[in-house]
Amino acid sequence: AAALGLHMAGFALRPDEAGAVSAGAGGEDLVSLQAADASIAALVEDWDKPPEVVEETPPEPEVPQAFEPPPSLDTPPEIAPPPVQMTEALEVPQLSEALPSVSPPPSPKPEPEPEKVEEKPKPKPKPKAEPKPAAKKKQPAAAARPAQQAAGSGGGAQAGVGGSAQSATLSKARVNDLKAGWGAAIRSRIERRKSYPRAAQGAAGTVIVHLTVSRAGALSGVSVARSSGNAALDEAAIKAVRAAGRFPAAPKGLGEASYSFTLPMRFAR
Repeated sequence: AAALGLHMAGFALRPDEAGAVSAGAGGEDLVSLQAADASIAALVEDWDKPPEVVEETPPEPEVPQAFEPPPSLDTPPEIAPPPVQMTEALEVPQLSEALPSVSPPPSPKPEPEPEKVEEKPKPKPKPKAEPKPAAKKKQPAAAARPAQQAAGSGGGAQAGVGGSAQSATLSKARVNDLKAGWGAAIRSRIERRKSYPRAAQGAAGTVIVHLTVSRAGALSGVSVARSSGNAALDEAAIKAVRAAGRFPAAPKGLGEASYSFTLPMRFAR
């Protein structure tokens, strides 16, 4: 409103176009004033008044409302149960005829338990009786045996002499072992005296000789038990036995006066 009054006053103070205008160099500018109407004067009066002071009252503070916590997610919302529909009860027709009673199947009879057979204790094996050693047979006296004939170096016959009591206590197997060892020593001595005869002229053969040796080692007799087919070889075998001279004495345990041996002798050029 004040702005509008100022504009209107401006129009009232504007010079009138129909007023006198001064002329000449010494003239003055003249402005003619005209009184304003009543409406303009009222506007100017309102403008000159001091502005009214309006006290603004502050708004009342809002009272805080109680904070309501949000519904917990753990507790499910209450759901109203659905309405229960009433259904008419169906009448069950009663059976006039009674159902036949079915008897339960008979329970199976328990199988009889097998009878326990008491095992009899096995008899303990009896210890085997050790066989008693056979009684050594006493060798008959040498006098009861037939006389042994052997051709000695002198060509005479010699009868066996009775054995001692020591030979009677040994077994036959032990006597044979002692005799075999003694015969090997006699043969080794004869082989060292053996030589190939020139008269054989390259012939080869085996001569089996039979000899008798006393317990002291003396040669009692020698002969050809089987010929080689060559007289020169047979004679060379007899010659080698006689050239051996005295043989080793019989080992202890051989109680006979003399023992006979059969030895093979091989000749080859």
